[in-house]
Amino acid sequence: MVIKATYYGANGWLIDLDKTRILVDPWLNGELRFPPGDWLIKGELAKEIEVPKDINFLLLTQGQPDHAHPPTLEKIDKGIPVIASHAASKVVSQIG
Repeated sequence: MVIKATYYGANGWLIDLDKTRILVDPWLNGELRFPPGDWLIKGELAKEIEVPKDINFLLLTQGQPDHAHPPTLEKIDKGIPVIASHAASKVVSQIG
């Protein structure tokens, strides 16, 4: 079995297990903002990262923006199966 892990920063990973690709907690584009507003926490990427190709599963461990980042999730193919915590599933459901 071949295992490869690519780190995308923050909490984001792409895990390759033979021919299965799992994208974990991606933040690949846009700003990272936490409630109640920018004055508390705001993150910016040095550059936008392209969504990896041939993803088999999306794994979201939390519903917080650094794990279930709405601007990134909007760019990911909606046909990819999602494995998510209860809070993250609410974020995904709002996006469609």
